[in-house]
Amino acid sequence: MSDAIIRSQVYRLLGVWFSPPVDDVWADALTDGSLKCMAPGGMLLPYALDLHEHRFQNDMSVATLAQVYSTCFEIGNATVSFHERTYTLDATNKLFEELFRYYEHFGLDLKNSDNAHWPDSILVELDFMQYLVHLESIASREEDVLSLQRGQRDFLKRHLIPLATGIADKLHTLSITPYEQLANLMIRYVDHDRDYLAGAVDDVISSAN
Repeated sequence: MSDAIIRSQVYRLLGVWFSPPVDDVWADALTDGSLKCMAPGGMLLPYALDLHEHRFQNDMSVATLAQVYSTCFEIGNATVSFHERTYTLDATNKLFEELFRYYEHFGLDLKNSDNAHWPDSILVELDFMQYLVHLESIASREEDVLSLQRGQRDFLKRHLIPLATGIADKLHTLSITPYEQLANLMIRYVDHDRDYLAGAVDDVISSAN
């Protein structure tokens, strides 16, 4: 697998793990405390981050976890917000305008889609990163790869990392397992990916000069 394919799959899996829990995703994890499903066979990231090392202690059922998820993330005035507007000083309309510009620049029309989530949702932002890295994996021209990597780097810095950090800090304060552990994994991953992208963009620019 190429680096971009693997990175894209990790973003997809993070979105799956932060979606409402289902048996196919959570049954084994709740039994043995392992996040091994975050790293299917052959997925070797292009940086030193071991996805297998993250574990948690938990003895709840998937049904109980679904209740925790609903209470923490879905109900009105949820305990932990999944929305970037909660963790920024920017006005919501300004935030949404910038997010829509990112999405539309890379060919997505979320304004007129049937997407059930707000544009600043962690699920939408993870899905968008998965999409950008997928585009990188199929790009044939170096200038297209560079444009996509710059877009990923900037989106991480301006949006996904602040949102993931806000969620992780809140989950840590409340000690909500296993989502605290998942958020810690997400933070480590997006930080590593930002640094990887910064180096990749610099390398392409240097080789062109």
